[in-house]
Amino acid sequence: MKKNNYSNNIAILDIGKTHAKVILFDANKMEEVVMYQTKNNILNDDIYPHYDVENLKKFFITSLQQIAKSFDVTSIFTSTHGACIALMSKGTLALPVLDYEFDGPDQYNNEYNEIRPKFEQTGSPRMDLGLNLGAQLFWQKNNFPDQFSKVDEILFWPQYWSFWLSGIASSEISYASSHSDLWDIRKKKFIDLNIFGLSSKVKYPPLLSASAILGPLRKDLVKKTGLPENIPVYCGAHDSSVSLISASFNQDLPCTILSTGTWITIFALGSDKFEIPEQPGLMISCDCFGHLVPNFRFPAGKIYENLLNNSNELSENKLNLTSSDINLINFENADKAKLIDKKLKKVIDIKNINKQSLEVIISEVIANKTLSGIKTIEAKGSIICSGSFANNQNFLKSIKNNWDNSVLLEDNHLGICKGVANLITK
Repeated sequence: MKKNNYSNNIAILDIGKTHAKVILFDANKMEEVVMYQTKNNILNDDIYPHYDVENLKKFFITSLQQIAKSFDVTSIFTSTHGACIALMSKGTLALPVLDYEFDGPDQYNNEYNEIRPKFEQTGSPRMDLGLNLGAQLFWQKNNFPDQFSKVDEILFWPQYWSFWLSGIASSEISYASSHSDLWDIRKKKFIDLNIFGLSSKVKYPPLLSASAILGPLRKDLVKKTGLPENIPVYCGAHDSSVSLISASFNQDLPCTILSTGTWITIFALGSDKFEIPEQPGLMISCDCFGHLVPNFRFPAGKIYENLLNNSNELSENKLNLTSSDINLINFENADKAKLIDKKLKKVIDIKNINKQSLEVIISEVIANKTLSGIKTIEAKGSIICSGSFANNQNFLKSIKNNWDNSVLLEDNHLGICKGVANLITK
């Protein structure tokens, strides 16, 4: 027997870099009904590190089965992390879905830098590893020509999953424009794939709104999950962009969206400052409605983790510096990021520093870099902060002490859920 009979329960497939979730969200009460979670595994058993797509499919089917037994579900929406594409051949994967943390694409840095479109055209900064989708394409094409020759369609990660659910292929602007090198923010169209050396037979599916209904759930998945026939599947979108939607509808603009986790991403929502010089961390991308949004990002969570892992939990030595004495350099790459003593202008050796005392300093240093990013994109108004650093009191204190407006806290995955609900109901 089903426990409730809400008329607008959305099943949200939320794929983060570390974890994947299936969340049933009541769009009428704006609250979570139930959630299932699994680790988003990376496999190294093939030609390069890649996502365990088959395991994710099994998890989604099992979770939807459990939900269907107890709750009504009225629609399905997909939201995923960035920097991920599926290269398709006649409706199936032509190559494994590459993990953007793999350093393979750096092999062709010089060659890629010569052909990639300029920042002024795309709003995309040049990023390491596979964080630029164009760099992924270029590397895969050059290293796996036989498999790549079969590619006929490029799907962004949210749309791979909406395709798997519905059988209908689509593209979406918030993902297309996010540090991809693939979208012209000025002309509002895709960059010609010939620039990257791709055959003219390789296409993007039609560009649709994130809230567009692609079609009903595939019949075989209806049978496997127990969900009702004709349940609509939406196009889906980039998770960071989905998290902007509630504020777009419900907050006074301009405001500042601060999404934290593996990455800290700052959005100047409602800004009209788009002519910002290219610099590390800066990006200009489109929200789900096609509006340009200046933003700033760096892998803060990974930097935090790496630095703490290099400290000494047993040591009694403390760092005799304050966060204002320290600069964070190479912040665009978590593995290269270093703490610099501003006065001595040298790298700080943290191997023998007490972990607990270092944690406070690192939290404040990351807060300082966040505030610097806010200044770079000229973000204003209230800050809406979500994610893991919203629970870090040292980080929050530094932000609040250096911001003239209010700092509001929001649960991370609920921010995405509320964004989805606002998107498809308003």
